[in-house]
Amino acid sequence: MGFHFTPLLLTLLLFSTLHSRSSSQTFKCSTPSTCHSLIDYISPNATTFSHIKTLFSVKNIHSILAANNLPLSTLPNSTIPANQTIKISFPCMCINNTGHSNKQPIYTVQKDDGLFHIAAEVFSGLVTYQEIAAVNNISDVNLIKVGQKLWIPLPCNCDDVDGVKVVHYGHVVEAGSSLELIAQEYGTSTDTLVKLNGVNDSSLLAGQVLDVPLQGKLI
Repeated sequence: MGFHFTPLLLTLLLFSTLHSRSSSQTFKCSTPSTCHSLIDYISPNATTFSHIKTLFSVKNIHSILAANNLPLSTLPNSTIPANQTIKISFPCMCINNTGHSNKQPIYTVQKDDGLFHIAAEVFSGLVTYQEIAAVNNISDVNLIKVGQKLWIPLPCNCDDVDGVKVVHYGHVVEAGSSLELIAQEYGTSTDTLVKLNGVNDSSLLAGQVLDVPLQGKLI
């Protein structure tokens, strides 16, 4: 005996499955402050540095090149392959024990956009659609308009770690990775990662944005 699903039911099932994989990426801050942070962006499609500059409201493309240790002579229209990780530098604001990007990037709603699509696909899951709705005071997540300007609240942090000034890096966890491997790669400890993120290896998920403190990193 087979099952028959209506198109509406199929849509609801797909949305439910995707929604169950997404969770808040918000980082916690202890004191009100501002700083600069880094975050990974992994585009599902081939793109260019110029497009990423626009998408993340970056003023100078050199900041993207510097964050990725690339020659400053790299052309803006140079192709970036799909699924390649690019680090983005951005201003962070900590307020009410929460860290998020300071009023940027600003995204302009395109035809056929929805909040879920913008969060999960355009910005590759760095935020949730609920977080976008909250900071933009959107009461009905199904009602956004073409041309509407949306603030995308990227997760970040400005706190010192163990009394040391650091740059907080939103690292997107790769499949098969572990807290120990991440700690070794970025010169921190598993205990610090656990403390900052409230996770352990059993709860670590591919695609999760992990707060990783970097020492001696200038932006």
